[in-house]
Amino acid sequence: MAFLAADSRPAHAHGDGRHWLLPDVVSTQTAGYIGYVAGGIGYLSFDRLWESTLFYGYVPREVGGIEIHTISWKNNLYFVHFMFADLCEITPLYLGLTILFAMDRNVHWQYSTDCPRWYYPPTGAHAAVNIGVQMLVRGGLLDLTHGFYAELSMLDTYLKAYVWDDSDHLALNDCATLAIGYKILF
Repeated sequence: MAFLAADSRPAHAHGDGRHWLLPDVVSTQTAGYIGYVAGGIGYLSFDRLWESTLFYGYVPREVGGIEIHTISWKNNLYFVHFMFADLCEITPLYLGLTILFAMDRNVHWQYSTDCPRWYYPPTGAHAAVNIGVQMLVRGGLLDLTHGFYAELSMLDTYLKAYVWDDSDHLALNDCATLAIGYKILF
């Protein structure tokens, strides 16, 4: 509660007279378990410490074997920023959590009723942890802030397998994926 009361401004404050419903960020990303290509809109809060973005992702049949549609809610925390000449900002390390929902008839949202609860867990929803770097460039095209990021993402089931189940036989590149993204901040 003290964290929320540390600043008298609203958590989501644009500061430039924009209506609070207008998004602060428009993003596109490839990989990271949210789709071959994904697009989203998001909001920045607590002086850009927290970014929360809702993504729609798509994997075409030619790439994934089946056509996949996803909805993902991605939340990142940016603790450290380095400014260079008021033009470029580098975030050398950020941490995040993504909640993923697959929309496909081949996944299930409940435990199977004819097996023990632990045997076939639901496959329609997952979480992923993200660790990344980001560069923001101010100005340029349309006087907007353009962002570029790269992050490693690890799905909950792979994280469990890597840390608790079989770390002797799994390498990090067996469990993590590299995501690349671009965003525009308003």
